[in-house]
Amino acid sequence: MTSPKILIVDDSTVSSALLLSILGKDYNVTTINSGMNAEALVTSLQPDCILLDIMMPGKNGYQVLKELKDNPLTYEIPVIVISSLNENSDQELAIKIGAHDYIFKPLVPDDVHQKINSCLKF
Repeated sequence: MTSPKILIVDDSTVSSALLLSILGKDYNVTTINSGMNAEALVTSLQPDCILLDIMMPGKNGYQVLKELKDNPLTYEIPVIVISSLNENSDQELAIKIGAHDYIFKPLVPDDVHQKINSCLKF
């Protein structure tokens, strides 16, 4: 059985490395450090779940999320937003655009696993 594919879209190498260490044993993890090419990678990779940072230069996570949800090839892929923005309005906006869930930084490994498991059952 093939491990589920997880795509991490985060410009922070520290966050990406932490997520890779949390998820790498159980999942087939791919990382990209920019939102600029995220939609093309998602279309070709067809991950089972996406972890998407909000605060990125060039194209932020809200823009990437909207593009993914507007694209018939990617709209069904569940997206978990990861952000240090911990205002309810940020979380509400992400959910309104189409995020499956929201994880606040700093990352807690058990929380990340729980949200991924929920995402994969979606």
